[in-house]
Amino acid sequence: MTKKKSTRLSAFGSRITTVISVTLVLMILGIIAMAGLLARSGAEQIRSNMGFIIKVQRDATDADINRLKQQLPKMPFTASAVYASPEQILQEESGYLGENASEMLDINPYNPEFDVKVNPDYASADSIEAIRKQLGTDPVIEEIITAPSTIDNVNFFVSRITWILLSVAGALLLISFVLINNTVYLAVYSRRFIIHTMRLVGATPGFIRRPFLMAGLASGIVSGLAAVAILAASRLWLASLDPLFEQSLRWPELLTVCAGIIITGIIICTTASALATNRYLRTSYDEMFMK
Repeated sequence: MTKKKSTRLSAFGSRITTVISVTLVLMILGIIAMAGLLARSGAEQIRSNMGFIIKVQRDATDADINRLKQQLPKMPFTASAVYASPEQILQEESGYLGENASEMLDINPYNPEFDVKVNPDYASADSIEAIRKQLGTDPVIEEIITAPSTIDNVNFFVSRITWILLSVAGALLLISFVLINNTVYLAVYSRRFIIHTMRLVGATPGFIRRPFLMAGLASGIVSGLAAVAILAASRLWLASLDPLFEQSLRWPELLTVCAGIIITGIIICTTASALATNRYLRTSYDEMFMK
């Protein structure tokens, strides 16, 4: 009786160890996913502020400017187009200088301008260069000012961060699977003679494997739910510190991450259980004393 109770406690302890190990791994993977969401949100905000300045000819008529006011917002690349008259620009410059620039200058040196922000799909140096060539044919437009190096640097930074996060997540997933596989292997090891006895009485491999797979499935679900609960609490805590996290870590995206975490936990635990069980299904009675 004492031996059976000890065996049950040992099996229960190994399952608890497995659940804790998988929970920690899934939690770290969730943190990496949240960091990826923050990086993507920051990149989208940066891209939403990308664009160019259109300088209109100084002798452009009101009809020409009104035409641009109507045309620019309708173009597919335009997220916003804000017009600034020479007087408005001069007033803004006076605010920056702290003096009345109009008193220092005989004439207003500024041209009418359009500050155009592009949609994220067009936030690349090649796209903006193509837009610049397209708009440059308009005789009313004197110059289009772009910053291609800034756009390329932002896109390169976002791409690099994405690959780093994916590499870290992949390496962590591989290492964690090896560690968890060893943990599950030890749990199955304590029941290897039960597997052998079931084989002797004619149980099929599928019948023997089923309880171990169900135990792995349960461990994966419990681990996934525990990791999701910790990540959800972390998100609420971060949102209470700064509203930026509320906007960057939106619940619909987090729900997708949470579903992925639970599925990953199930896959890791059931796969490890299947591999460990299959190992002893192919092991003879004498070899069980050596493994």
